Amino acid sequence: MRGGQWQVYYLARALAASGAFSPIVAAPARSPLLEQVSGLEGVRAVPLSGTREWDPRTLHAIRRLVYRDGVRIVHSHCARSAALAAFCKKLWANRVVVVHSRRVSYPLKKGMRGSKYLCADAVVGVSQEISDVLVASGMPQEKVRTIHSGIDCSRYARRRERGDGRTVIGMVGAFTQQKGHEVLVRALAELQKVPGLMPWEVRMLGTGEQFAPVAALAAELGVDTRLAMLGWQDSRAFLPDFNLLVVPSVDGEGSSGTIKEGWATGLPVIASDLPSNLELIQDGENGLVFTNRDHVALADRLQRLMGDAALNARLVEGGFATVERFSDQRMAESYMELYRSL
Repeated sequence: MRGGQWQVYYLARALAASGAFSPIVAAPARSPLLEQVSGLEGVRAVPLSGTREWDPRTLHAIRRLVYRDGVRIVHSHCARSAALAAFCKKLWANRVVVVHSRRVSYPLKKGMRGSKYLCADAVVGVSQEISDVLVASGMPQEKVRTIHSGIDCSRYARRRERGDGRTVIGMVGAFTQQKGHEVLVRALAELQKVPGLMPWEVRMLGTGEQFAPVAALAAELGVDTRLAMLGWQDSRAFLPDFNLLVVPSVDGEGSSGTIKEGWATGLPVIASDLPSNLELIQDGENGLVFTNRDHVALADRLQRLMGDAALNARLVEGGFATVERFSDQRMAESYMELYRSL
């Protein structure tokens, strides 16, 4: 369950609770998403047995939902399912409305891989940056909407005092190039040169292809003894023990769920100045920002937070106030309004 899957879960739950929609979540058999939604009242889970988006078994399953069960809206939430939804639109254009949510700010690819989005009746960017990129990539303006991702704050416990005199710097995210683990590791090497700081350490949650390279870089720079790479974990169990949260993404970021998780937990957040991050963070009010990829600037922000209790308190208060604007319920209500308009 990564960010996009949680958004589907929140949306399905809210649709069912509204009484106005009958949500069906179709996803690969035995996927974590199906396990999560299977316990939701009013939500039907449909396992897809096909191994590809074009698999006849997958298309047959969706066709049954359209023709037998009267599905009117097909909403895709990832690149592969966008291809499936586009095919459904070509086959059953008079029966279904197609919506796609795009969660990364990369330009649409040329040719068939990008044209699948053009088939949709509406494409939602989960940040204004993504919506702007969609239009710049050739998507008609009238088809594009912006609906920020939401978060269920009730799922997150507040930060607790450990009482051990250490500063724990946290990072949550898949180990991919996009997430900027290398930037943080290089910042730690700079931070290690600063005399007189209180004891500090770093905890990273996540897995991915960059796990080993990041570990090797930490060893090369001599910060591996301060770094705990904990693999995939439920972030909710670890966030309350962090003192601050770093989001050093270098590109492609959408509406960061990690920033919102930090706010909900009561953590001061430091993030790169990607446009989508700046839609969430006002520097010095509900977080700190640093120039993208600039590890020296990140080290400076870390040092500032470690030595300024008043700044920490102000950022935490600002985060609590901001996260209320990005609730899962608000996100779902915006989608319901879009569905009705179509």
